[in-house]
Amino acid sequence: MKISLPTILFFLLPHFIVSQDLMDYTTIKTNSGEVKIPGNWTQLNTVRQSGQTYLKNGDGIIIAIAQNLKKSYPFYKANRSDFENLKAFYKWDSDLKKKHNFKTQKLKENSNLEFIIWKYKDQLDHVFLFGSSEKNFLNFLIYTNRWTENEKIQFLENLYQWNK
Repeated sequence: MKISLPTILFFLLPHFIVSQDLMDYTTIKTNSGEVKIPGNWTQLNTVRQSGQTYLKNGDGIIIAIAQNLKKSYPFYKANRSDFENLKAFYKWDSDLKKKHNFKTQKLKENSNLEFIIWKYKDQLDHVFLFGSSEKNFLNFLIYTNRWTENEKIQFLENLYQWNK
């Protein structure tokens, strides 16, 4: 019996699509919606002022997630583009870190996808992705010495794509 490729795809593709929806993920409620994180994460605490929720996975990786309305930030200007406001967000937060004598470095930016990845260092590198999504800014942070900088960046980009 001969089975054609279209027949195989017809039967397997729906299973593949459904199994993608069943992937393990953790949902975190933020100040302005929900964020989904691939994998199983345990919530540690939430900083009320910034809305950042800290989480840890079974490997000891620590991340922080925040999602806030753009208009709630002091630097936000309605007449600027989303990416211009995002650059203002990066400048605002990185200037605050510099004021406290931390060295900061922009690692990557993408104006089309509207994100900036940057870091500052204390005992570990704190790698951030600031992104834009409709009415919100997304603020994702990862700090660990278990992953390379490239692994951290890849994780943050994937997390952003899941939630944009």
